[in-house]
Amino acid sequence: MTLSHVAATPDESEPAPRWANSVLVVGGGLIALAFCFAAALYVYRNVASATDSATAVATVLAPVTGVVGTVVGAYFGIQAGSAGTAAAQAAANEAQATALEAMRNLAAVTAVAPAAVADQVHEILGIEARGPRGSRTGF
Repeated sequence: MTLSHVAATPDESEPAPRWANSVLVVGGGLIALAFCFAAALYVYRNVASATDSATAVATVLAPVTGVVGTVVGAYFGIQAGSAGTAAAQAAANEAQATALEAMRNLAAVTAVAPAAVADQVHEILGIEARGPRGSRTGF
């Protein structure tokens, strides 16, 4: 077994993709609608006229369709919100890492710069150097 084979093997502990759960939600909604439709047809099969039968079935299915549609819509809304939150958090983490790297680079520059230059950098940034007066690392 080579190292490239080990790296290419997916981790079994990874969560299922988002679409896998979405298929279950939509499938469950369709199954619920089909069950209610079949039950309504069975219950109202002996209604006198076809028009009355169709009206009765539509009356039974309207609230069911509304509830299932609301639940499925809420599920996808939550999924979209979660994805947006994850993307925003990743961007914030990246920005924080970039800022930290910039501060480390600035600290390295002020550590090797003459004291007058380090004091100018601190003055431009509007910060005071920390540490003893002779220390020029300030960050």
